[in-house]
Parts: sequence; C-alpha cells; structure tokens
Amino acid sequence: MASKENRVNYFLPIFIGLVISVFFGSLLISGLDRINKSRNSEYHLNTLIKKNIDKNGKKTYLKIKSISAKIATNKSNNGYYIVSDDKYNYIVLLTDKKANELMNMDLEKNPVKIYGISKEINNDLKKIVIEKYNNGFDENDKIKIEEYYSYFGDVYLDQTLALK
Repeated sequence: MASKENRVNYFLPIFIGLVISVFFGSLLISGLDRINKSRNSEYHLNTLIKKNIDKNGKKTYLKIKSISAKIATNKSNNGYYIVSDDKYNYIVLLTDKKANELMNMDLEKNPVKIYGISKEINNDLKKIVIEKYNNGFDENDKIKIEEYYSYFGDVYLDQTLALK
C-alpha cells in the first residue's frame, strides 16, 4: 500500500497541471470570444454615425418610436422611411410588409427595435429625403443639403438585407 506522502507527490503535479490548464483555457476562450464580439458588433445607428470608421455594411439597430409614410422606393420596390427614436431622425429601408407592420403599432407607447445593415446614403437619396422632409415647412424652417448630416447622419439602416 502506498503511503499518503507518495500519493500526494503523485497527485499534486496532476492537480496543479489541471488548474493551470483550466486557467489558460478560460483565458483563451475569453480572448476568442472578445475577438468574435468585436468582429460581429452591433451598433446603435447613432453611435455608428458618430464613429470615425468605415460605416458601410455594419450590423446596426434602432429602437423606433415613429415612422413616416414612404418617401421613396428602391429598384427592388422596398421603401425608404424617416423614423425617429427619443432624440434623432434616421432613414431606414424596409419591405412593405415590415413598414405596414410598424405603422399598425403604437410605437410611441411600445417602441420597436429593428435590426439591419448600415448603408451609405447617396446624394440622390439625400435630395429626396430633404424634399419630403421639407414638405409643409415654411421657407425659414426648411433644411438644406449641407445640413443633411446633422439631421439624418451619413448612413441609413437597410433592414431588407438583414432578412436575406
């Protein structure tokens, strides 16, 4: 029969090896998890607008409290809308089905979080947005193309890509 001292000498290195393996394994998993999260980060659209990074093609979301009527359509017949949260206005591209769903909800009481991919806004879309936004305002209250960024940012949320 082996003495207690021999058993301790035998199991102690195994125990220490297991503790070290678990410690370094958890560090490795934690590091890989952090890398994956940074690659797959979701940005609130306003946070993305404020960042000085490539903004196109990022996973984004908004919690919207209102939605306008359709202001334009793209080649696939999806619609551009002006939406807002508590503070800011944004442009989103939605399918008719999703837009109708949102329009039939009480977004003011129950805001809805929508997800999509950020896309750069081209000048043609900016002009359309400004024209529709300005409709009904007095001349002094209308925004100009140079002011577009401060009202809507430089990217929009494309939810139609998130559905594919």
